[in-house]
Parts: sequence; C-alpha cells; structure tokens
Amino acid sequence: MNMPAAERNRLKQRKNAKRGGYTPTIAKDVNKHKIQKLQRRICELRKEAEDMDDLDLFDKGYRQALLNIADDLRELL
Repeated sequence: MNMPAAERNRLKQRKNAKRGGYTPTIAKDVNKHKIQKLQRRICELRKEAEDMDDLDLFDKGYRQALLNIADDLRELL
C-alpha cells in the first residue's frame, strides 16, 4: 500500500483521536496557510506601490489605494 506520507499521517491522527490521543488540527493548518497567503499578498501590494513613485495623478491615486488595501489586510491579521 503506497500512499503519501501526509495521507498516512492523517490516518494515524484520526486513529489516535478515536483512542483519545492527538486530535488533528486541520483547521489550524488551513488558517495558517491563509495567513501566509495574505502576508505574501500584502508584500506584493506594497512592492507594487513602491514601484509607482514618479507617476501622474491617476497612478498616484492607484498607488494610495494599493497601500490602503495592504493596511486593511494587515489590520485583519
């Protein structure tokens, strides 16, 4: 039976949980992954905004909107 290590670990966790041992923390892992994705996106937004320094008025408004979005996302974390 050749199954990936992650799948074997999940099966072991469920088996142990039935016996009262380790309970799987799937929700914690999913939330951690979402937080990491948000942090990467915030960095991308800030980098894109930094690249837009000497631009016309429309682009400056777009830059400010990017910075505001990044700040809002940071507050959510």
